[in-house]
Amino acid sequence: MKRLRVGKRHPLLFYRRTLDRLWPTLFLCGAILLTIGIYVRFARTPLHQAEAPWLMLSGGLPLALSLFFLLLRHAAYVQAHPDHLRLVTPFLQMRISYRRIRSTHPAELDALFPPQRVSAMLRSFLAPLYGRTAVVLELNGYPLPKPLLRLFLAPAMFHPHTEGLVLLVPDWIAFSSELDTLRADWIGKSKQTGPAL
Repeated sequence: MKRLRVGKRHPLLFYRRTLDRLWPTLFLCGAILLTIGIYVRFARTPLHQAEAPWLMLSGGLPLALSLFFLLLRHAAYVQAHPDHLRLVTPFLQMRISYRRIRSTHPAELDALFPPQRVSAMLRSFLAPLYGRTAVVLELNGYPLPKPLLRLFLAPAMFHPHTEGLVLLVPDWIAFSSELDTLRADWIGKSKQTGPAL
């Protein structure tokens, strides 16, 4: 049997959900401002045509940003490696050493974030994802300060009751299997070579 060297890249669905909520709003605002700018520029109205370029620019920037976010929807992923788990977003790359991981297990989102017990904002974010299973990492500590991680990761990626991460991927079974296999290999090698690892 071929030995697993590195896991596949599994897209982070919470990150995709965040951008799916953001880019349409930016696109709509940009389109409205750009349309007003074009109208002011070419229509013979008493409005000051000197303001038209500013309106078009203020519409073009959100449009460009919305397209940028649309392209980034698939850029965030998690991947198991021989000695660490790599979590990547367009603005953050983080290695989580297996030494830091206390345990891993699957959990239903409904159980982690019961709809009747979470804020309306979080419930709205999770609504289309309820019923899915995530992989929970219970950690001895975060690789980076939690306030810094909160700038780059969705609130639902943090375990609500303990120090840990909630990773929602399209195929949690494949991801969990790869992570368990590579982590078990790492633990086996650590025991053979002793604390020097």
